Amino acid sequence: MKILGRQVMLEMRLFLRRKDDLFWTVAFPVFFIVLFGLIYGDMQWDFVDLRAIEYIMPGIVVMALMTSGIMATASGFVEERERGIYRRLSLTPLKRHTILGGQLVQRYIVILVQTALLLVVGVLAFNISIQGNPLWVWLVVTLGALCFLSIGFLLTGLIKTARAANGISMVVFFMLMFLGGIFFPTEMMPDFLRTFSGVLPSTSLNDVFRAVIIMDLGAGEIWRELLIAGGWSVGSLLVAVRLFRWE
Repeated sequence: MKILGRQVMLEMRLFLRRKDDLFWTVAFPVFFIVLFGLIYGDMQWDFVDLRAIEYIMPGIVVMALMTSGIMATASGFVEERERGIYRRLSLTPLKRHTILGGQLVQRYIVILVQTALLLVVGVLAFNISIQGNPLWVWLVVTLGALCFLSIGFLLTGLIKTARAANGISMVVFFMLMFLGGIFFPTEMMPDFLRTFSGVLPSTSLNDVFRAVIIMDLGAGEIWRELLIAGGWSVGSLLVAVRLFRWE
C-alpha cells in the first residue's frame, strides 16, 4: 500500500504539471456550467419540470467524468506506451499492477474533485439545490468513474498510435456527449436516434445523476439506468483486460 501511495502521489504531481490536462479536466467543465448558467439563468423547462440549469448540470458532471475517464486515459496512456515509458519501467522493481493502480486511483481522485467543484459552483453561483444523500451521490459518481475509465482503457487496447488516440477518443467523447442528452432532453431527438441514445452509458448516467442529485430518487426508480451503466462498466472492463497491452 505504501508503494501504491507513492505511485499515486507521483501520478498526481505529473498530472498537475500538464497544463492541458488541467484545463480539460477542471477548467473546461466549469466553463460549461458557468456558460449555460449565464445563458439560461432561472429559465424553467416545463417539459421536464426543472430549471434549465438544473437539467444541464448533472450532464456536465457526466461530461467531466468522460473527459477524465475516456479522453485523458486513452490519449495519455497510448502516448506513454508509444514513448516506451512502460517498457523501461518493466526493467525496474516496480510492479506493473502498481503502475496501473496508481493511474486509476489518481484519475478517480481527479473525478471526485471535478464533481465536488461542479456541485459547489452550481450551488453557489446558480442556486441549484442538491437533494440527494451524499453517500448515494458518491456511489453513482464511483459507478460513472468505473464505467468511463473502463471504456478509456478499452480504447487503449484498440488504439495503436498516439496520433490516432486523440482523434478516436474525441470521436467517442463527442458521440457520447451529444447523443447522451447532456445539453438537451433526448425526447427532442428523432425516434431512431432516441433508441440508440437509450443504450449509451452517457444517457443512463446522465439520467441517474439527475435523479439522484436533483430529484432525490432511489434505486427503485432508476434501476434500468443503473443496470445499463453497470453493464457497460463490467463489459468494457472485461474487454479492456483482454485487449490491454503494455507495449
